[in-house]
Amino acid sequence: MQTLKLTPSKVQYSITPIEGGVNLCIWEPAGVTEGRSKPFLFKINYRLPSNIEAQKVLREYLKSLG
Repeated sequence: MQTLKLTPSKVQYSITPIEGGVNLCIWEPAGVTEGRSKPFLFKINYRLPSNIEAQKVLREYLKSLG
């Protein structure tokens, strides 16, 4: 099951169970334009051993945004 949330900075994330842990995906959505073929400004994926670890990484990432 995938959880999708919108943070105050408009960065979105999902935490998805995978074999051996979870996948944390963080991205900032953006419209597709002539110069942008994907619907995001950036996207990063982390494979982590647990939901707790994913929450720690997400919390640190969001803290770095200010």
